[in-house]
Amino acid sequence: MILHKMVVENFRQFRGKQEIEFIAPGNDHANVTVIFGENGRGKTGLFRAIVFCLFGERRLSQDGDVRHEELQLVNVSALVSTPGQPIRTSVELEFTHRGQTYRLRRAILGMQDESNIIEEEDEKRLFVVTSEGNTETVPITEIDMVIDRILDRRVKDYFLFDGEKIERLTRASIEQRREISAGIRNLLNVDALETAIRAVGRVLKTLEKELSNSSNEELSRLLKRLGDNEEEQALSRKRQEELADEIRLARQEIDKTDNELTKFNEIRHLLEKRRSLENQLQDLEQQRDEALNEMRNLVLKTAALIVAPTVINVFSHIEKQKQRGEIPSEIRRDVIEKILADQQCICGSEICEGTDAYSHIIAWLKRTSDVSTQDAALNLWRYLAEVRNHFSDDANIVEKQLQQYGNRTSLIANINRGLENVRDQIGSSERQDATKLDGQRKKLQENIVSLVAEAQTKQTQLEQLHQENDRFRALLKEEKQKVGKNDELSRRSILARDTLDALEGIYQQFTHEIKDLIGKSATQLFRELLDKEGRENLRTIVVNDDYSLQVLDRYNKPFLANISAGQRQIMSISFIAALARTASRGENIEIPLFMDTPFGRLSYEHRQNLINQVPTFASQWILLATDTEFRRQEAQLLKNSGRWGKFYMLRSTHDGNTVIEEQKIESALAILRDEVDL
Repeated sequence: MILHKMVVENFRQFRGKQEIEFIAPGNDHANVTVIFGENGRGKTGLFRAIVFCLFGERRLSQDGDVRHEELQLVNVSALVSTPGQPIRTSVELEFTHRGQTYRLRRAILGMQDESNIIEEEDEKRLFVVTSEGNTETVPITEIDMVIDRILDRRVKDYFLFDGEKIERLTRASIEQRREISAGIRNLLNVDALETAIRAVGRVLKTLEKELSNSSNEELSRLLKRLGDNEEEQALSRKRQEELADEIRLARQEIDKTDNELTKFNEIRHLLEKRRSLENQLQDLEQQRDEALNEMRNLVLKTAALIVAPTVINVFSHIEKQKQRGEIPSEIRRDVIEKILADQQCICGSEICEGTDAYSHIIAWLKRTSDVSTQDAALNLWRYLAEVRNHFSDDANIVEKQLQQYGNRTSLIANINRGLENVRDQIGSSERQDATKLDGQRKKLQENIVSLVAEAQTKQTQLEQLHQENDRFRALLKEEKQKVGKNDELSRRSILARDTLDALEGIYQQFTHEIKDLIGKSATQLFRELLDKEGRENLRTIVVNDDYSLQVLDRYNKPFLANISAGQRQIMSISFIAALARTASRGENIEIPLFMDTPFGRLSYEHRQNLINQVPTFASQWILLATDTEFRRQEAQLLKNSGRWGKFYMLRSTHDGNTVIEEQKIESALAILRDEVDL
């Protein structure tokens, strides 16, 4: 899908008819359109217009739980200027897909009723221009189906990069796992399989309920416990989803409160300091939690350190016996016993009781042990030798992890003290409204801490339930063998359970393959976008089983907690681009790729790589930029790449609307600020 032109009429900030022509591939290799404007001028509104035109939807992923009635599309100033009259709001898109040209138009009528604005759908039309130049009208009942074949609405959120989504992906949290899970879930396109899993699950519950009254008590008990376990897992996962929503909403409220607090100039510097400390705190808490998880993983490996003195003593004792020839014995015990029974040495000499030879052989027999004891002692010696060799390394690893955990905990305590001091200063402001807002913010922050703690507890519970589930399944497998052929209800229950397991196995395998595919694609993009230092230290992006993201270092060790803010942003961009690429089913992203202010926190080399590489794997790049991110440096880099084809500026008018103005690319270098001016 290639965008060519968009015309908006009375859409949000854009009053009257205004249009943008997007640069398309094949035009001297240029495929980058830059839309430049201050925050609030409508950059994201243009992307919203595209989503509205294609799918009739007005909500974007970053809207969160904003009420539907607050997402108004009609231009308010146009309504105000014509009281009592309906205003027509429309978006028209012209695009090509697989050699055919499409013109899609969608419109609504808006009208103000006292303090409310009412919006109703007015028009939806799609025209197709064939390769012969003929224009055909698509029946209105088929428009959505045609558009979905071109661009599945489930992946629409993954061709817009927005700062909030990028930030969520950098944090090892329930929100991160949910975001990644949603992205992969939307790519699977296995609706029929999910429907089958739900249907078989319902049948299984019915059969197991009937089986609870059957004579096969053990099978009934196992199936019930397994069903209860799965139901508890479902409830825990549901609660995790609720917690993710509550955490996200609380953070949105904190952002709103921060915006209100920034109006008080006398505490602006304190707010900036608090935000910086909170970001540091979040990073350190993540590093501390990862260090704690690493220590948990080391428990089994390093448990032998607890009995190190005993291990060394036992090893030394067996070692001395080996050196004395007692283990293994020079001759087997059964051979000595045969000599004594036959009273004849292996050399043919007679052995009589009471002789010196007889006494020596008896003493020899006492020093020997049976074969199994000797073999066990030798195996123990080999095992202890291996364990003993790792004592020093294991002790160093444990000491290092404990030091890291202790250092992180100490730094967290210091930052918390600094935050408390800053909060006290903000709270002592003479402005009562500022004090009240900060009190609300503190309660929100405390609520988030409580919610995150509950989310971590739920995750631990889920892991325990999963382990119990595996144990119940193993016991059930054994019990199946005992079911009689005439026990029809038991056999049907087992068949339903096997069917459900098979379907879920297929689903999990497919999910695993998609995760692996996305991980490999994200890693490739990550390596292309990283600076030289990052490429030397970082190797792989991994999508874990729990849908969390991890970055591995050159030694294939988890390293996400230690990467820089710029590397985090590059990681997020790589992952979202991998989702878009996978949705396109190819090496290149065959859908327009929008990026909303992607350069924040990035070093010059990272920005340079982004500008040079994104146009090579995206069919179209629409860059939504502000003057704090897209400066003279970035403009010069983009111009030198030969990929920049269109430049638009969004200018505000006296009545609060926005005008789209096309500018020559050369003028951007004069308009934009240089880095030293910031």
